[in-house]
Amino acid sequence: MTALTACFDLKKMKTSTVSALIILSFSSAVSAADFPTRPIRMLAGFSAGGGSDLAARTVAQKMSEALGQSVVVDNRTGATGAIAAEMLAKANPDGYTLMMLAVAQLSNTAFDAKLPFDVVRDFAGVSLVSRNPYVVAVTPNLPARTVREFIDLAKAQPGRLLYGSTGIGGSNHLVTEVFCSAAGIKLSHVPYKGPPQALADAASGQVQVVFASITSGMPLARAGKVRALAVTSLKRSQAAPDVPAIAETLPGYETIGWYGVVAPKATPAVLVQRLSEVIARGLQAPEVKERLAADGSEAVGSTPAELDRHMAAEVARFRQVIKEAGIRRE
Repeated sequence: MTALTACFDLKKMKTSTVSALIILSFSSAVSAADFPTRPIRMLAGFSAGGGSDLAARTVAQKMSEALGQSVVVDNRTGATGAIAAEMLAKANPDGYTLMMLAVAQLSNTAFDAKLPFDVVRDFAGVSLVSRNPYVVAVTPNLPARTVREFIDLAKAQPGRLLYGSTGIGGSNHLVTEVFCSAAGIKLSHVPYKGPPQALADAASGQVQVVFASITSGMPLARAGKVRALAVTSLKRSQAAPDVPAIAETLPGYETIGWYGVVAPKATPAVLVQRLSEVIARGLQAPEVKERLAADGSEAVGSTPAELDRHMAAEVARFRQVIKEAGIRRE
């Protein structure tokens, strides 16, 4: 083969490669324009009626209206959301399988590197959906009535005050440890199987504090069974405007629950972007904001890149807390 022939062949190869890329890009554009042509499945890792399920069904309804295809919520419960998360990680990355991601599934990733999924490695962010602060629910007879008084009481009795959680490595376990780190205090952990048991023992004084969702904590606070000491959002929550934020005592403090829609990692970016835009528009609807607000949540929305960064930052934060607190599962 002469140098001229080789050069000609190289040019043909380059031209062929460029053509293939153009065709691929055109095909992707056409595919995105046609998408979806069949129903979409929205996995939810927790039972019907909970916060994850509510967020999933609210978003699914608006997506169905905008896309002209059904978006079906599929509750795959168990293992603190790990069953649904593993299903998503193994799903075909074609835009037809999504999941409503909860903070508990991030804490799973942060806690156990041996799980068959990793939130950062295996999931592509589509859009943040809502933010929902925790409420610091304390037993009614606790002498501390403010965050500062609680911190001072805990410092005077290191390890003597007990806090309940929904299990070792669970989201509210780690969120409580984030607070302990920020406040420079030591509390002792009592794990339970779920929020009702933990809050019941806070009401009876068996434990002194529980970082509970606003949905589960505020009804008990309004009934006088626990005292709502503070919320964990940067500012006061519209769901409990009379309850101060921890940040009013510890400036800049924030650690909240949230939900977001994710897809398998290899899902084409053009489909992820289309889904993200549809979800973000739906979240601006007044009825969506009202429905989520009734559950103590604030409707938000984000770009895929923003959610990717948020997931990575949250996992890194939880891993640091796990390391500093020496948390281990038996």
